[in-house]
Amino acid sequence: MNDKFRFRPVGRGVFAVVLIMSLATAPAFAQQSEYEQGKLQGELDARGQAVWILSGLLLGPIGLILPWVINPHVPGANLIGKSLEYVTGYMDGYRHDAKPKNFLYSLIGFAVWGAVATAVLVGAAQSADQAANSCGGGCGDAFNNSMNDACSSSCSPQLTLR
Repeated sequence: MNDKFRFRPVGRGVFAVVLIMSLATAPAFAQQSEYEQGKLQGELDARGQAVWILSGLLLGPIGLILPWVINPHVPGANLIGKSLEYVTGYMDGYRHDAKPKNFLYSLIGFAVWGAVATAVLVGAAQSADQAANSCGGGCGDAFNNSMNDACSSSCSPQLTLR
């Protein structure tokens, strides 16, 4: 045999140690890739839940915070027979993508809540304005108080001292 292609005894030992160490780290890389696969699949499967519309609708601004605080329900049917690393990655990915979708549903409910609240306030302001101006039509305006005496008894209560 040619001496060029022979390993020295020390060289063979170093090669064996490097080979054993690289094989020992292989499961760690496999677990990480299972986690990543699960995370990617969880992100793809993530869906928002329309029930979060009620959160924004019934609770107003507080309802916008809840989707970020409460973890979404992860469906378990996709996780049957999967490894622990895959399940952990799937749950992390699903929750990461489902929370913003739930927030959007809550935001829709909050927009409806805001529109209703604005409509109620505008309606209340208009009815208050109409009530305040109901006597003004027959009694003159603020600059022309020629009919003030006739309207004072019909539009505003009179205090009499005895």
